[in-house]
Amino acid sequence: MNDIPSTPAGGSRRNFLHHAAGVVLAPPLLAAMPAFAQDAGLIAAARKEGKGSLYAVTDPAIIQALVARFKEKYGIEIEVTRLISGALGQRLTAEQDSGSPVADVVMDTDKLLQETLAARRYYVPITEIPGHQTYPDSAKTATSIIVSHIPYSLVWNTSLIKETPKGWEDLIDPKNKGRVLFIDPRVGGSPALWHVLMRETYGDAFLRALGQNGQAAPSAVPGLQRIAAGAQAIYAPGVHQVVVGLVAKNAPVGESFPQPTVSSDTCLSVMAKAPHPAIARLLSSFILSVEGQAILNKDGFSPIRGVPGTMALPKMTTPDFRTIKDKIPGLVSLLGLT
Repeated sequence: MNDIPSTPAGGSRRNFLHHAAGVVLAPPLLAAMPAFAQDAGLIAAARKEGKGSLYAVTDPAIIQALVARFKEKYGIEIEVTRLISGALGQRLTAEQDSGSPVADVVMDTDKLLQETLAARRYYVPITEIPGHQTYPDSAKTATSIIVSHIPYSLVWNTSLIKETPKGWEDLIDPKNKGRVLFIDPRVGGSPALWHVLMRETYGDAFLRALGQNGQAAPSAVPGLQRIAAGAQAIYAPGVHQVVVGLVAKNAPVGESFPQPTVSSDTCLSVMAKAPHPAIARLLSSFILSVEGQAILNKDGFSPIRGVPGTMALPKMTTPDFRTIKDKIPGLVSLLGLT
């Protein structure tokens, strides 16, 4: 993992980008990185299978850029279905139970869901995914590989909030009462991790004040779109990939990475009953490659070093996600959600 020093707490996104600019390796170093040997037989087999299917929670613009390059390179179209983690689990379970699987590859951020589905043998071992050897052990489980680190951020509308927020405490500042959006912890394990971190760091009073100061958003994408549109002023926890897309459209959005924070890691798994097994492995190997990582994590955070256009990770902590489910009712109560 990229253990390079992070941006100071409350630092602006511009400062963070400037600070992280040095993590891109020079061309000679990049050339020295191991390349994936994409077998000609696998490519030929994948082309015979027709069109593949990818289920992902990742920002649609990023995923579309990824599969567009894959089609350009291999002549294989990928149908993308975007789902939030809860709906993803329900969809995969329904497909498995009906005996009519659709998904070939899954990219998800809910570690608890990943463990649950892995226990049901939904996924192949990662040893069947070409290129898995290049990834550090810390980025792998028996059935999944982290393909993006997404440290949670603080996001605000720069037209409504002129001064850069100092940290998470700005969410409970009385001056922001009625202008705050926060992710609903019932959405999934990763969003709930952020709430657990806030509770462990600042105490119960923080979550009570957060609930009184703002309202819950059903997921990051609509929540951040409301910030960009000026319907609300400040949001947490932000998803950097979504913010990048908004900034690219000239939305008045600022972002910082207060410490401590947690990462909503995107993990890739290949379905054991993938309808197009060769496409599944070829697509996965492309996503794991330096080229795929540069698209997926543009202006973001890759688990492997030397990917052009990626940044250094802020320092993060990792609450135990296996206990999250039991903690969600307490979080909901403190936030005053119904």
